[in-house]
Formats: sequence, C-alpha cells, structure tokens
Amino acid sequence: MSLKSEFLDWKTNMITVAYFEAIHERIKDATAGLIESAGLDNAQDNFWRGFIHAYGEMLDFRVEDVKEGETE
Repeated sequence: MSLKSEFLDWKTNMITVAYFEAIHERIKDATAGLIESAGLDNAQDNFWRGFIHAYGEMLDFRVEDVKEGETE
C-alpha cells in the first residue's frame, strides 16, 4: 500500500472525520470569541490568532507534505 492510499484511507476513517469536524468547530468558536473581544487584550488577541492559524495548518496538511521514508 502506498503512502498516498494509506493517507486517503486515514482521511476517510470515521474517527478522522470526527477529529477534523472538531477542529472546524474549535476554529469557529475561537473566531467568534476573537471577534467578540478583539482589541480588549492584545496578548489574548495574539493567542487566539495563533490558535486559529495552528488549527488551520492542521486542516491544510496534505500527503504531499510528507516525503517518502519520513514515516518509517
């Protein structure tokens, strides 16, 4: 089995799908909270922007980002 086909199997697994749905929900909640309190505390604003960005990076991960042999 190739890395690409294993990745696609993993990506469609019901646990993985639920995991990504939870990430989307966290991003949605964090964005709403940031909009609601933006400008009140710069450190908190930066935290939430970083949080949203990090979770977005998780959603953007592609099998092409992994070089063959890195998983062994």
